[in-house]
Amino acid sequence: MIFVVIALLFASFFFSGSETALTAVNKIKLQSQATGGSKKAEKLYELVNKPSQFITTILIGNNIANLIAPVLVTSMAIQYGWSVTIASTVLTITIIICAEVIPKSIAAAFPERVSYMVRPIISLLNIVLYPLTFILNKLTDLITKFLSKGSQPSWTVSREEIINLVQIADNEGALASTESQRLRGVLDFRELNVKDVMTTPRTEMMAIHKDEKISEVRDRVVDNMHTRYPVYDEDLDDIVGVFHSKYLLKWSLTPERPLLDFCDQEPLTIREFQNVEDVLRRMSKQRRHLAIVLDEYGGTEGILTHEDIIETMLGFEIEDETDLKNDSVVRAFSEDKIVCDGKITLHRLNQLFNTDIPEEEDTLSGYLLSAFEDIPEVGDKTYLDNLEFKILKMEDHMIRLVKIIKHEVSFDQGNEEAR
Repeated sequence: MIFVVIALLFASFFFSGSETALTAVNKIKLQSQATGGSKKAEKLYELVNKPSQFITTILIGNNIANLIAPVLVTSMAIQYGWSVTIASTVLTITIIICAEVIPKSIAAAFPERVSYMVRPIISLLNIVLYPLTFILNKLTDLITKFLSKGSQPSWTVSREEIINLVQIADNEGALASTESQRLRGVLDFRELNVKDVMTTPRTEMMAIHKDEKISEVRDRVVDNMHTRYPVYDEDLDDIVGVFHSKYLLKWSLTPERPLLDFCDQEPLTIREFQNVEDVLRRMSKQRRHLAIVLDEYGGTEGILTHEDIIETMLGFEIEDETDLKNDSVVRAFSEDKIVCDGKITLHRLNQLFNTDIPEEEDTLSGYLLSAFEDIPEVGDKTYLDNLEFKILKMEDHMIRLVKIIKHEVSFDQGNEEAR
């Protein structure tokens, strides 16, 4: 009889672990593997996709084992003259430890591996116990329907839950890093302002003076290959229009006419801290592809293009036939590594890379210049907590490309430079 009790304890061990594993296994990853042609994943996904059926089967098996075992132990205690109280106490402790805590802990740590191991037996029991599970599930459905009468089911999923799902899918390998980056771009889009998205600051603007002749403008367009150019009067704080390169041909027919005759003389102006979603809606409504970004004093901070916003939202760069190089702010991205332009704002970097870099400076370049206390060189490194910053590219004393690695532990040297 003692062997029967051991067998029942093992059955309880099996069912407890099976329940935890099958409910914890990553369905997104299973579905991806099943779509990729894995027969094992397909069978397991088919099982876990019907939770009410396998959970009912497991509960029936587990309860049978846990009900019969005490009866047998009590019978043995009476037969051999043992204390029933002590025997029941020992059995209860054994069930809690060996048939609940241990199997559930193992299954929670290795849900996928355990799920593949238990699937054949659970699938077989689903067939054997189907008449009973069918009746129990129908009864449960009736009770649930009665109790929820008059109430509307809520399917609301919070933004944080979706972000967590994307993070889990990325960690588990169900999503490629580029797919994860695109999803995060869409989810974070509403939280961004113009300054987070703007990739062309004032110092990098290619602008045209309103009095320039057609030959000068033509040479500038040929050299830079941009589509639209801000046109200024006295200085860059006095933008009076936007010139589209497609009007060069039309201008060439009457070269004596001034540049402003071929410009949009009502340029769209926006503020640097405006919500980027509102700006996108405004640009689309007014059919504008370029906006002049103004700072808090009304001066020109830079320019923002329709393309900049779309690239940020989708998480990758849109290239056209005029793109000569990769100007994307984020070049590579993973959970513990990012390669980005020095002009990325710290606010956007902290959101994207889940970091807490102090935002006293506006951009990563400004922060690093402050950290190095000098103009760094390619290959120079500095550290902040568990972050390692490495300069990959410099151009005219400007930090163009930085690699940031997120380590598991903090650096003892803090924010000191290491060359």
